[in-house]
Amino acid sequence: MGEAEDLWDVDRGLRRFAAAVFHPLGWGLAQLLSPNSITLLSAALSCAVGYFFAVGRFFLGTWLMLAAGLLDIWDGQVAKLTGRVSLLGAFLDSTVDRASDMFYSLGALYYFVAREFYDVALMIAAYIFLSTMISYVKARAEGLGLACSGGLLARPLRMLLFGFPLYVYGVVGNLWVFRGALVLCLVLGLETLVRRLFMVVKDARGREVY
Repeated sequence: MGEAEDLWDVDRGLRRFAAAVFHPLGWGLAQLLSPNSITLLSAALSCAVGYFFAVGRFFLGTWLMLAAGLLDIWDGQVAKLTGRVSLLGAFLDSTVDRASDMFYSLGALYYFVAREFYDVALMIAAYIFLSTMISYVKARAEGLGLACSGGLLARPLRMLLFGFPLYVYGVVGNLWVFRGALVLCLVLGLETLVRRLFMVVKDARGREVY
């Protein structure tokens, strides 16, 4: 990826911003925990987020979701600060990311199905599908050595657009805030998936030998 394109990568930009802002806390964690321990702690918090979303405790769930997201950024930061970057750590981080997405999404899905808000539940199911496909396409493409990046719905932004409206809903009881955020997530998710698919097709065709 070139430098100019890198500047417009939403995921990289958000992660760099968060890493810079919270660098002192990341440095502090590096003195206490290993990168893999931080990753597993993030997974445990995400599991708790799924539970609290499922029982409708969105205020607490959203704050835990924020903490889990910061830990997801800090594990990589700690690995670099301490020189403990490893293939196992990279694999664990990626796997935990996917599991964490499922935890909070399925928790919210359970809550809205149980209360018969089926339109919201359907949009959450579509959100889960798009999130899974975006992650799978990138992982599969990179495994084949193909370019696959970019798109507007980076994971940090995805968590923000999902979690903060749920927080608002939990405080004021206005479900339309969450409905609107889900529509935005679906639009941006579709853009991200299509963009990455086109990038993969373009790169794959450019490497074909006839």
